[in-house]
Amino acid sequence: MSAALAFEIHAAAGEMQPQLQKWYRHLHRHPEMAHKEFQTNAYIRAELDKMGISYLAPKDNITIAVVSANKPGETIGYRFDTDALMVEEQSGLPYASENPGMMHACGHDGHIAVGLCTAYLLKTHPDDWSGTAKLIFQPAEEGEDGADRVIATHLVDDVDRFFCLHFWSAYPTGHLCVSEVTTSAAVNMMEIRIHGKGGHGGMPQVCHDALVAGAELVGALQTVVSRVLPPTTPSLLTIGSFHAGTQGNIIAGEAVLRGTLRTVNEDDRRKAEDAIAAMVHHIAAMHGCTAEIENRRMSDAVTNAPIPTGIARRAAELLAEQDPALCPDEQRTMMTGDDFANYGRIAPYVYAQLGTADPEKGTDAPLHNAKFRLDEDMLPVGAAWMTLCAMV
Repeated sequence: MSAALAFEIHAAAGEMQPQLQKWYRHLHRHPEMAHKEFQTNAYIRAELDKMGISYLAPKDNITIAVVSANKPGETIGYRFDTDALMVEEQSGLPYASENPGMMHACGHDGHIAVGLCTAYLLKTHPDDWSGTAKLIFQPAEEGEDGADRVIATHLVDDVDRFFCLHFWSAYPTGHLCVSEVTTSAAVNMMEIRIHGKGGHGGMPQVCHDALVAGAELVGALQTVVSRVLPPTTPSLLTIGSFHAGTQGNIIAGEAVLRGTLRTVNEDDRRKAEDAIAAMVHHIAAMHGCTAEIENRRMSDAVTNAPIPTGIARRAAELLAEQDPALCPDEQRTMMTGDDFANYGRIAPYVYAQLGTADPEKGTDAPLHNAKFRLDEDMLPVGAAWMTLCAMV
């Protein structure tokens, strides 16, 4: 691809800035939770209709835009997630969430806007690329099986390679980060139920205290990472929720713990799963209790494949040639997770990250934080980057 075409796409995306901002701010005002992104998809489809872009609609909360070039070629897939989080917004933005208790605290509203713009740029430049693009507006990325729901439709079985862009406030604004590395961990979500025998707080000898068993388990589980798994590979185990008991003088008959396991390779994942299960049952039995564990594999580790990574890297370099404020950069492994990895069961992929952290603009709050906000100047950059990935 020529530098002239990169310049043209960069300029075209820049001209779309007002529309990108309009899309982004509307979506930011109207967040929806995982599996309930119905109005979000209605809005996406209405905007695609305005642009004359066809789409597949297998579910009320799944939309797959389809754009074809004038030349035959491979089918590429793009993933843009659509769900919000249960976070009460504290950003102070004039376009803050109008839905109490939820907000787009992970940039998915910006991803949707980039997806719509990418579809438009591909449609309006049909001679500059080959094949077909499927732009997936995916529900429920936040640990809720969204990618698997899309995969189950079989509408992306023909994709030859996948691309994903995620805005990332851990990287400086304007940094186009892409490397042939594992960027995110495999994610397991766990629910542990301990069943004991409740009773009077003054007669513990006739009870089996589920709360005490659960408390011991919280600490003991940390040895899975520190003693079962090797210190040379990253791993993480978090118990984020512990509920037991109703009153101070009643021994709890049940305890419920919820947490997450994160690993970067399959061997560590299996070892940790086995160790957790054994520990749960043994500690429960020590206290005269029984236990059950639900261990859900939510997503695989996100590991960028060589060919799509090379394409995204070249597109980033071409963009940086057009704008000195942009900087191709390397990625590093983090213990976040993303079900985008599951598309790797179909075809190789790359998970690119676009930095948005600018303290002067107030866009450096962490992901999932109540004060999170995007650097809106990065919206056209993201759209240009994804569009060029089809043209390199």
